[in-house]
Amino acid sequence: MKRTLLLCLVAIGFCSCSPRVHKHIYKEMPKVDKHSPVTVYYVGEEIPDCAEVIGVLTVVDKSSSPDCSWDVVIGKAEAETRAAGGNGLEILQHNFPDPKGGNCHEIAAYILNIREDGEPVGLSKQAQELFHDFVVSKEGDTIRCMVTENYRDRMVYVYEYHGIMNICKTPKNKISAYYIENPDNLSKPQQIKAEAEKRDYHVQIAVNGGYAIRTAPFASDISGDYKDYLRKLSRGPDLGASLRINLVQGVTLGLHYDQFSKAQQAAGYVVDDEGNIYEGTISNAHKITFIGGSLGMLASVSRNKKHYLCMDLLLGYLGYEDKAEEFSQSYTLSGKTLGYGLGIGYDFKITKHIAVGAEVSYIKGALSEMLYENGAQRRTIDLGNSKEGLQRINFKAGLRFYL
Repeated sequence: MKRTLLLCLVAIGFCSCSPRVHKHIYKEMPKVDKHSPVTVYYVGEEIPDCAEVIGVLTVVDKSSSPDCSWDVVIGKAEAETRAAGGNGLEILQHNFPDPKGGNCHEIAAYILNIREDGEPVGLSKQAQELFHDFVVSKEGDTIRCMVTENYRDRMVYVYEYHGIMNICKTPKNKISAYYIENPDNLSKPQQIKAEAEKRDYHVQIAVNGGYAIRTAPFASDISGDYKDYLRKLSRGPDLGASLRINLVQGVTLGLHYDQFSKAQQAAGYVVDDEGNIYEGTISNAHKITFIGGSLGMLASVSRNKKHYLCMDLLLGYLGYEDKAEEFSQSYTLSGKTLGYGLGIGYDFKITKHIAVGAEVSYIKGALSEMLYENGAQRRTIDLGNSKEGLQRINFKAGLRFYL
């Protein structure tokens, strides 16, 4: 059978004063006479079918020893072959002297036992019991083996080369045909790989409700009553929804909608330039809306895949609206800016597709100008250094749907 399989050796470097031989014996055999001939097969030469591999050796030198010519190196390899009970040497790799100064030959080779009866070396008893599959290479060679993994683009199988068990991973484009006696034996490793690569979900949809607190500081020159009024106006209900797409396992790209709203009313009075006092009411209805995207992660943190942790980096549109009334005078203030923030959440799956979850997020942004409208006029107000801070922290919980 033609040799179509690639053989690999581990390269080992040593520092020494003369060539060193390192060998590993697979099959113990009696030594042969030190004058017995050893047949050497150079790289690429065909070896007889009656040759059995009984070991492997390397002859290496890294110190530029003067005593490592080709005759010396091959002589040492032949002596070790006889000591191992072999009568043949198959050279797998030959490193020539380095033109920059080194003068040493180095080789890696198989130690062979070439049978006198000339009969081809058959499969070992163990291989005969295990190998019931076949792989046919593009060159036409049929290899008896045991296929362990069969994927769309490659095949993994165990074969025996002159008594040595090897594992081969071969691309499908190098194989013309194959036969697997029991394909059911392959289902387990392939199923494990498929399960490892399978996504827990493709899309997560969340609906939330909760409570938000605006964290922007109040001006220092306002009265205590008005500060208390603004404090109540800065805390209220928050509603939201999100869609997260699982790009790869656990890495998500999302869309988010979040709206904070709160209305407040109180009695008040105003003093005109002549000292007259007018009593009445003031009211405000604040609405802050975030619409944006996210890049984050949402992945299981338990073996039973019931517990999930989520983290999102948020960026998008942040809009503000205040419908106000002061002593029967109504007006609206509005504005928009860039919002950004961070969200962290936890989900617990009730079923495969439904979960309950909670999350906390912080969204930040500030207005440098606002649009004023009262029905009669419309103008833009430049806030200068007194920017309107829209930052807030949100606490929400709700349902999640994993699809």
